[in-house]
Amino acid sequence: MARYFVTSYAAAENPSYAARFHDDLAEEVTRQLGRKIDARTCDPTVSPEERRHLVAGAGAFVMLWSSDYFDDRGCVDDWKLFDHRLGRVPAQRRPACMATRVLVRWRTGGNPRPGVPWPRMIPGDVMADYNTYGLYKVVRDQGPGSPAYRDALRQLAHQVRAGLATSLPVLSPEDAPPPNPVLPRPRTTGSAMPQSPVPQPANPQVPAPPRALISYAHDEQDPEHSKEALCLAELLKREGIDVRFDQYVADEPQNWLRWMQAEMADAKYILTVASPAYRRRVELREKQGTGRGATWEAAYMLDEVYDNAGTWQKRFLRIVFPRFTVDDLPSFPGSTSVSVYRIDPATGGQDFDRLVAYLKKGPSVP
Repeated sequence: MARYFVTSYAAAENPSYAARFHDDLAEEVTRQLGRKIDARTCDPTVSPEERRHLVAGAGAFVMLWSSDYFDDRGCVDDWKLFDHRLGRVPAQRRPACMATRVLVRWRTGGNPRPGVPWPRMIPGDVMADYNTYGLYKVVRDQGPGSPAYRDALRQLAHQVRAGLATSLPVLSPEDAPPPNPVLPRPRTTGSAMPQSPVPQPANPQVPAPPRALISYAHDEQDPEHSKEALCLAELLKREGIDVRFDQYVADEPQNWLRWMQAEMADAKYILTVASPAYRRRVELREKQGTGRGATWEAAYMLDEVYDNAGTWQKRFLRIVFPRFTVDDLPSFPGSTSVSVYRIDPATGGQDFDRLVAYLKKGPSVP
């Protein structure tokens, strides 16, 4: 049984932060096990041959999840090779061996490739920044001694321990699949010369995922609601929905007016999430200067409702979390008889499956 783990991360990541996290994780795993654990990195300084050797024999595979990861040829080959190993495990043992793959929420923006799971969130108020923005922002802004960083290390180390306790077959070179010959070019940093893009094969049979914008109210009096909206976004992304959500891009400088205008115009669906603050702002009953984002979105929605009186409800979908009621949704002409999706964002229960089915199969809407 392999006794080491590997950490795979993209060339575009900050190498000092990524390497620091890897070393801290190895130290925490060692502390929890009570014995020295070997740990290696699959990073841009490691040759492709050595990376394949490390991944083929590792007891656990730690992946720093970010959109850059899926643009990096070496990282995608790491992922494919370890996934190939998991596929060789007999079906009756596979759930336990899935613990050998530890996905770290490094940067949360962007969407994964089809079939790639999202990293799990870590419960607890102290982990809000990790769940929302990723560990990179936590260590950059709060430092390696912060409670959020240390708690993430403890819980991720626990996952690594669980992975190392399983018996995953080691691959010989002849068992390993060949490297992926066609991938998007890696992003480059510094003064490195950009590579020529590799032509991508056309695949007209694969439709683009449905694009949905989550519209909700930031309420300083109810910070829990923003966390609930984030949970809904994460649930939808795991189902393959192209989710547009302000918290995913809050780490970058934004012209929020232009961002909202572009996202509302381009979204196939707009999910309006009920709360007392949201209804006040959409109905222009909020005090001046508060909640201007939701107020601006309201103007867009009112125009759409007016122009599409018979079909607006097919695009503007009304969402109610357990803490609220339909009375916390904005009132439009005819809205009292429009369908409502009651969703528990913590579990994905109630009408969540019905919502996903509609987003994936719903009719074309204006």
